[in-house]
Amino acid sequence: MDHPVDRQPCSQTLLIVNNSQEKLTPDCPILTSFNQTYISILEAPTILPWIQQHQPDLIILDLEWFQVIDLQLITTLRLDWLTRNIPILVIANPSTSPPQPIASLDYDGYLSKPYSPPALEAAICSLVSNSREI
Repeated sequence: MDHPVDRQPCSQTLLIVNNSQEKLTPDCPILTSFNQTYISILEAPTILPWIQQHQPDLIILDLEWFQVIDLQLITTLRLDWLTRNIPILVIANPSTSPPQPIASLDYDGYLSKPYSPPALEAAICSLVSNSREI
Protein backbone atom coordinates (compact mmCIF):
# COMPACT_ATOMS: atom_id res chain seq x y z
CA MET A 1 0.00 0.00 0.00
CA ASP A 2 1.38 3.39 -0.96
CA HIS A 3 0.93 6.25 1.49
CA PRO A 4 0.91 9.66 -0.13
CA VAL A 5 3.20 12.34 1.14
CA ASP A 6 1.68 15.81 1.02
CA ARG A 7 4.63 17.64 -0.54
CA GLN A 8 5.36 21.25 0.22
CA PRO A 9 8.30 22.98 -1.48
CA CYS A 10 11.57 22.64 0.47
CA SER A 11 9.90 20.86 3.38
CA GLN A 12 11.07 17.90 5.36
CA THR A 13 9.01 14.75 5.85
CA LEU A 14 7.45 13.77 9.15
CA LEU A 15 6.05 10.24 9.55
CA ILE A 16 3.45 9.76 12.28
CA VAL A 17 2.62 6.17 13.20
CA ASN A 18 -0.49 6.03 15.38
CA ASN A 19 -3.67 4.11 16.11
CA SER A 20 -5.72 6.07 13.59
CA GLN A 21 -5.47 8.79 10.97
CA GLU A 22 -6.11 11.38 13.70
CA LYS A 23 -3.86 14.41 13.50
CA LEU A 24 -1.37 15.02 16.30
CA THR A 25 -2.07 18.60 17.35
CA PRO A 26 -3.70 20.64 14.61
CA ASP A 27 -2.86 23.96 16.26
CA CYS A 28 0.90 23.31 16.45
CA PRO A 29 2.52 25.75 13.98
CA ILE A 30 5.67 23.71 13.34
CA LEU A 31 3.67 20.84 11.86
CA THR A 32 2.66 22.98 8.89
CA SER A 33 6.30 23.29 7.87
CA PHE A 34 6.60 19.52 7.33
CA ASN A 35 5.27 17.14 4.73
CA GLN A 36 3.18 14.93 7.02
CA THR A 37 2.33 11.29 6.43
CA TYR A 38 0.14 9.30 8.80
CA ILE A 39 0.28 5.51 8.88
CA SER A 40 -2.02 3.49 11.10
CA ILE A 41 -0.48 0.81 13.29
CA LEU A 42 -2.99 -1.54 11.66
CA GLU A 43 -0.82 -1.31 8.55
CA ALA A 44 2.28 -2.49 10.41
CA PRO A 45 3.70 -4.63 7.58
CA THR A 46 3.92 -1.58 5.29
CA ILE A 47 5.66 0.74 7.75
CA LEU A 48 9.27 -0.43 7.38
CA PRO A 49 9.24 -0.55 3.55
CA TRP A 50 7.67 2.91 3.47
CA ILE A 51 10.35 4.31 5.80
CA GLN A 52 13.15 2.69 3.78
CA GLN A 53 11.79 4.11 0.53
CA HIS A 54 10.88 7.65 1.66
CA GLN A 55 13.52 8.29 4.36
CA PRO A 56 11.50 10.68 6.56
CA ASP A 57 13.37 13.30 8.57
CA LEU A 58 11.55 12.33 11.79
CA ILE A 59 9.40 9.41 12.90
CA ILE A 60 6.80 10.00 15.60
CA LEU A 61 5.37 6.90 17.28
CA ASP A 62 2.09 7.94 18.90
CA LEU A 63 1.18 4.49 20.22
CA GLU A 64 0.36 2.57 23.34
CA TRP A 65 3.49 1.14 24.93
CA PHE A 66 2.55 -2.48 24.18
CA GLN A 67 2.20 -1.66 20.46
CA VAL A 68 5.70 -0.19 20.38
CA ILE A 69 7.10 -3.25 22.16
CA ASP A 70 5.10 -5.81 20.18
CA LEU A 71 5.86 -4.16 16.87
CA GLN A 72 9.60 -4.02 17.65
CA LEU A 73 9.71 -1.17 15.16
CA ILE A 74 12.35 0.86 16.98
CA THR A 75 14.72 -2.10 17.23
CA THR A 76 14.17 -2.95 13.57
CA LEU A 77 14.78 0.65 12.50
CA ARG A 78 18.01 0.86 14.52
CA LEU A 79 19.35 -2.39 13.01
CA ASP A 80 18.61 -1.39 9.40
CA TRP A 81 21.43 0.61 7.79
CA LEU A 82 18.88 2.60 5.73
CA THR A 83 16.95 3.80 8.78
CA ARG A 84 19.28 3.70 11.79
CA ASN A 85 19.96 7.45 11.81
CA ILE A 86 16.37 8.68 11.49
CA PRO A 87 15.32 10.35 14.77
CA ILE A 88 12.40 8.74 16.60
CA LEU A 89 10.03 10.57 18.96
CA VAL A 90 7.84 8.37 21.17
CA ILE A 91 4.59 9.84 22.44
CA ALA A 92 2.96 7.74 25.16
CA ASN A 93 0.50 7.95 28.00
CA PRO A 94 2.45 7.57 31.26
CA SER A 95 -0.53 5.95 32.97
CA THR A 96 -0.43 3.06 30.48
CA SER A 97 3.34 2.93 29.97
CA PRO A 98 5.53 1.00 32.34
CA PRO A 99 8.76 3.04 32.53
CA GLN A 100 11.20 0.16 32.20
CA PRO A 101 10.26 -1.27 28.75
CA ILE A 102 9.92 2.17 27.15
CA ALA A 103 13.13 3.43 28.74
CA SER A 104 15.09 0.48 27.38
CA LEU A 105 14.22 1.30 23.76
CA ASP A 106 16.60 3.26 21.53
CA TYR A 107 14.50 6.34 20.73
CA ASP A 108 15.67 9.93 20.52
CA GLY A 109 12.88 11.79 22.30
CA TYR A 110 9.90 11.10 24.56
CA LEU A 111 6.74 13.11 25.14
CA SER A 112 4.06 12.27 27.72
CA LYS A 113 0.36 12.64 27.05
CA PRO A 114 -1.30 15.00 27.44
CA TYR A 115 1.16 17.41 25.91
CA SER A 116 0.88 21.02 24.82
CA PRO A 117 1.57 22.31 21.30
CA PRO A 118 4.71 24.14 22.57
CA ALA A 119 5.99 20.88 24.11
CA LEU A 120 5.47 19.04 20.81
CA GLU A 121 7.16 21.88 18.95
CA ALA A 122 10.16 21.81 21.32
CA ALA A 123 10.48 18.03 20.98
CA ILE A 124 10.38 18.21 17.18
CA CYS A 125 12.85 21.12 17.06
CA SER A 126 15.27 19.26 19.30
CA LEU A 127 15.36 16.35 16.85
CA VAL A 128 15.12 17.99 13.43
CA SER A 129 16.62 21.19 12.17
CA ASN A 130 13.99 23.07 10.19
CA SER A 131 14.64 26.26 8.32
CA ARG A 132 11.17 27.64 8.96
CA GLU A 133 11.03 30.52 11.42
CA ILE A 134 8.36 30.05 14.07
